[in-house]
Amino acid sequence: MKAATNKKKTSPRTVGASRTASPKTPRPVPPARGAARAAAKPLKAAKAVAAPRPAAPPKPRPVSPLNSKQLETYRRLLAERKKALAEAYNKNKTYGRLTEDEGTQDLADKASSAYTKEFLYSLSNTDREVLQKVDESIVRLDTGAFGLCVECQAEINRKRLEAVPWASHCITCQEKIEKGLL
Repeated sequence: MKAATNKKKTSPRTVGASRTASPKTPRPVPPARGAARAAAKPLKAAKAVAAPRPAAPPKPRPVSPLNSKQLETYRRLLAERKKALAEAYNKNKTYGRLTEDEGTQDLADKASSAYTKEFLYSLSNTDREVLQKVDESIVRLDTGAFGLCVECQAEINRKRLEAVPWASHCITCQEKIEKGLL
């Protein structure tokens, strides 16, 4: 039994190597460092450079369907509306601050004051939105696109512009916006 334990133990690697004589495959060389590393990287194939596309012709500048006298009338209306909105916004903001400073003691008075303050802030938010639309309309006046729908470039009805000079959409597009389709 001792003789069996004295036998030389061989690993499967050495056993397989003695049976077949296969050439050793070379080990991969670790990449070089620094500048030699960049030189050792394989070069990528150059991408084909596409010919530059011809520039698209500039879009024609929208032309307002209104004459210069009408445009000046709308410019005056928008300026007046902008001034009125700015005054109302400042007045509401000041009044809202005054209601904050009141030293009310009664719970009902506090609730009434909070309601008034919230109402004034909602008015000022609406005024701010309209003021932004008025400013956008003035820019459209300057660029020559006033009186045209922003979405479809159709002419906005004159009666609509007289009622709401800051209207930016025709009636059809405005209905689509209100339905959530646009």
